[in-house]
Amino acid sequence: MTVSHLPREHATLSGRTIVHIRTILAVALAMRVFAAVLLCMLHSPAVQVRSHTEVFAIAISLVQGHGFSSPFFAPSGPTAFLAPGYPFLVAAVFRLFGIGSGAFVAMVAIQIVFSVLTVWIAICVAEEHFGATTANIAGTICALSLPLAAAPFIVWETCLSSLLLLAFLMAVPRLRTQAQWAAAGAGTAIAALVNPSLIPTLFCLEAWQARRIRKTPWIGLLGFLLVYAPWPARNLAVMHAWIPLRTDVGYELWMGNHSGGDGNFNQQLNPEVNPEERASFVSLGELGFMRMKTASSVDYIRTHPGDFLNWTIRRIGRFWTAATHGMIVTGTIFSCLALAGFVLLLRNRPDLRILYAIPLLIYPLPYYITHPDARFRYVIDPVLAILMAYAISVFYARVTAGRQRTVAVSETG
Repeated sequence: MTVSHLPREHATLSGRTIVHIRTILAVALAMRVFAAVLLCMLHSPAVQVRSHTEVFAIAISLVQGHGFSSPFFAPSGPTAFLAPGYPFLVAAVFRLFGIGSGAFVAMVAIQIVFSVLTVWIAICVAEEHFGATTANIAGTICALSLPLAAAPFIVWETCLSSLLLLAFLMAVPRLRTQAQWAAAGAGTAIAALVNPSLIPTLFCLEAWQARRIRKTPWIGLLGFLLVYAPWPARNLAVMHAWIPLRTDVGYELWMGNHSGGDGNFNQQLNPEVNPEERASFVSLGELGFMRMKTASSVDYIRTHPGDFLNWTIRRIGRFWTAATHGMIVTGTIFSCLALAGFVLLLRNRPDLRILYAIPLLIYPLPYYITHPDARFRYVIDPVLAILMAYAISVFYARVTAGRQRTVAVSETG
């Protein structure tokens, strides 16, 4: 039975193991609603919706008729600081609910839906690749994970990015026909308009599948260009510069690599909260500000290669331990068990090794040289949960088999 035909609960392995999809999804929903209610009690939604985030600033600018502009709550003109997908979604919610606590609650509810759908896809992928036991464990891990349960409260593209990445992990091995490749290309463009950091991972996954079926997916590339092209075309028209992704690459690199820094993001240097940086952003303009930060970061890296190497090693460690949100224990456990699962996969399921290696190796690369954040890690946590579940299920199967052999020996003896 294929994933596309999975009922809510179904038997596998000759009826001996059941994938408890409805139960797991109910637990996942309850965990996320509970976390959202608790966090809303601790952090007022009315205050959160007016918090200093680029997403809210751009969304408010859209609602007020100023266009896609002003990412730092100051009139700075058209922007490409963020990709357009998520700010437009938040702006749509603002139009429906007003710029207040109702809109914030609605956004959290939407993100809970994204998060629960991600749990469902994780179960489907795990069941198809590794069986029902692994599917149950993976779903349970995703449902009960505190970081994943709390993630919907962060009004950012994190939950949607996680959903998109896992959906591609499920869909890419199925790509065969021209229509499927065209849909994949358009879907890749949509994902890129939500989070450009997904582009290398998704392109690598699709290149892997194209190589497997010995086919160049020209129709997929065309689908991508048709859907994605309006964004760089808009940037060229209104900002008079070729900006294929976002303008903030140099800024993010500077945040992690500058004199007096420690390799991490310093909120006090963020134009959102730093009046001097915000004034510089407005006076120089977005492109001038970004050129200055790019030049400064490149010069620092060139003249301080030792610091850059040291900070990069530390950033790798902070990424895989999710240390930036104080989730170092949970993050480390996720990473270690996922690594064990991947090692087992290399030995037992070599056909899947590249499929799982791509998101683990490619997705984190930008954060190694800029700065890590736990919410960046949350995007691939469901993939790690599947690998964790595989490691646990293999260990459980070996323990069970050992006990059965012991019982058999004792009975024959």
